[in-house]
Formats: sequence, C-alpha cells, structure tokens
Amino acid sequence: MPSVQVSGRTLAYTEVAPERPRASVLLLPWLGGSRLGWQQVADELGREYRVLVPDHRDTGDSQAFEDAYSLGDLADDAAEFLRALGAAPAFVVGLSMGGMVAQHLALRHPELVRGLVLVSTTPGGADSTPATERGREALFLPADLEAGERARKALALMAADGLLERDPAAFERAEHNARTHPQSAESYKRQFRAIRGHDTTTELAQVAVSTLVLHGESDDLIPLPNAQRLAAGLPGAQFRVYPHTGHMPHLERRAEFLGDLRGFLASHLQENQDAPQTPL
Repeated sequence: MPSVQVSGRTLAYTEVAPERPRASVLLLPWLGGSRLGWQQVADELGREYRVLVPDHRDTGDSQAFEDAYSLGDLADDAAEFLRALGAAPAFVVGLSMGGMVAQHLALRHPELVRGLVLVSTTPGGADSTPATERGREALFLPADLEAGERARKALALMAADGLLERDPAAFERAEHNARTHPQSAESYKRQFRAIRGHDTTTELAQVAVSTLVLHGESDDLIPLPNAQRLAAGLPGAQFRVYPHTGHMPHLERRAEFLGDLRGFLASHLQENQDAPQTPL
C-alpha cells in the first residue's frame, strides 16, 4: 500500500497506470467511503491513464485525524497530494462528497485541475433540495450496525430499486470494503459536519475548466435539482442524467458511466494539450 506525506500526515492511496499514461486522473471518495469504492473504475481507466485514488484524512488507511476540518481542507490535501506525486494537472472525478471536494479543489488550486467530472453532487447553499426520507435513512443508519451490514443497507437505500437483483456482487464488494476500512462514528460525524458547511453557489462561475456533471434521476440522497443548479452555474458544463438511477451511477450504470467518463477525458485531451505536464 503506497502512502505520501501531506502536511505532516500520511495519506494512503491506490495507483493504477500503464507504462505511458495519456494523462493523470484523480478519483475522490464519498462520505463514509474509502479508496476501495473506486477500485473497479480505477482498474478500467488505469489501462490508459495514471489513476490515483487517495483515502481522505481520517479514513481508510490514511492517518487518523481528530480535529474538525472543512471540505476546503480536504481540497488542500488533494492539492498537496497531486504535487507530491507529480501528477498535476489532473482530471478530477468526485462522487457526492468527493464531488464537493473537487469543486473546492478547482476553485482553490485551479492550476492543478485539467477538467472536472462531478457525480451525484451539489453546490450546497440555502437553495439546496434536501434528501428524501429514504436518503436520510441511508445517512443515519443505527450506530450499532456492523460495518458490512451497514454498507449493504446504505447501498440498498442509495441505489434505485433493483440493483441487488441485477448486481448482487456490488453488495458483496460494498460489504467487503466496509469491513476492510470500517469508519468510526466520530470520523463519519466530522465528514458530515464538513459537508454541512459546503457552499460554492456564488463561486461556480469562476471554474474555468471543462466540466461534466453526471447524476441519477432518482437520487434520494442528493436529489436531481441540486445537480441542475450545479450544471447551470458552471460555465459550459455538460450535463447527463441517468434514468431510473440513484446515488451510485458508477455501480448502477457501470458501462454507461465508464463510457461517459472515457469520452469526456478523450475529447478534452486535445484542448488541454498545452497545459503544463511538469510537476507543480
């Protein structure tokens, strides 16, 4: 397991890359998740790209961190991570909380970001559409649930109906990942509090890189109107809505998701050809 020092703390990460990668891609995990949740996507993209997936501070195999922090702090961690590994500028892909961190990364460190893919996420703010009852249930499962069982129940609530019948292996992987990287209640609360302070609404127009917004039509955790506001606020953003899909399109619409992601990366390589490729 590779790791790197970021502001005196250890961040664990996964790297998948061919001998001559076309570009760097940073995948950012979601609330309650670790780098393991992105593994299948990393393996696929890693055939062409240098794919890096860190564990956020205080999650997965990264060093414990007991103080409060903001999503801007996690964005600064990601910036130092990219610099330390000589991987900037990178395409940044974030899902849910990871997509919020990606927004802050693009705003705080624009020179490090080559393009954005924002999945199942929101700009936050006072105009946010709150989670449905089902989405809130996924967020606030009983604290005494065993980690694997919690992951199965959360995935069943976050995904649209039918995923278990179509892809039982997705639930087995979620269970395995959670048992490998169980998150403490305290760590989960710190992440959740950081999310509550997220609001990029008035800053979105400053994002100067190409952006793809992907969202499930039936997302109960971050309902679709949030993604509509996000796409409307980002200059020239592309926007795709997956029908009959919940909060986890990389699992629920795996082939389509990978196709959209690959298409975005390939189409924007040429226009970013002049971006610096030396470490920043």
